[in-house]
Amino acid sequence: MRGPTRVLFWHRKGGTGKTSLAIGCACRFARSRVPGQRPRVLLIDTDPQGSAAAWGERYAEDAGLVVRADSGHDLWDRNQALLERFDRVLVDAAPSVTAETLDLLAGTDRLLIPTRPAWPDVWALEAVAELLADQDRAGHRLVARVVFNQVRDEALAPFAAALAEFGLQALPNVIPADPQWPALFRGGPPPDAVAGLLSALD
Repeated sequence: MRGPTRVLFWHRKGGTGKTSLAIGCACRFARSRVPGQRPRVLLIDTDPQGSAAAWGERYAEDAGLVVRADSGHDLWDRNQALLERFDRVLVDAAPSVTAETLDLLAGTDRLLIPTRPAWPDVWALEAVAELLADQDRAGHRLVARVVFNQVRDEALAPFAAALAEFGLQALPNVIPADPQWPALFRGGPPPDAVAGLLSALD
């Protein structure tokens, strides 16, 4: 796929921390920008809750990235000229399965699925795996990875085994629960653990 790398942050279940990770990864990618150079990272918020867009109104300029709110079908086609201005486009998607979700999946390069180490989060991934299989049969095989998020002291092996049964793969990097996450929404930097995800999203 030509143009910027497109990364979708999505899980069909809410409360998994996808918005925090999308903002955190966008901030980390933006750090490589040369001072005075135009921003090369675009974060698009398609979630009706609008949390990423609200963060962007307050902190995007200082972070060296651009944040836009958008929704509706054909996001990729409608914004083609805008997307070409950036090296990376990250999308924070709503925790639902709609025609818009399918359109986003069909046009992305990478899918990051934040998942808490909790059975309801993992059970919901079975339907995600089925959607990805549909994409594959349609000729679009995207790189999809699960990242365990908000990890405390849970044993991850049983959850990883369940993912394997669904045909999904978890990244070796996990994102620990960290009191620095709330500070992100006050303009603070993301936790250092986010840096370990960037190579998987390139």
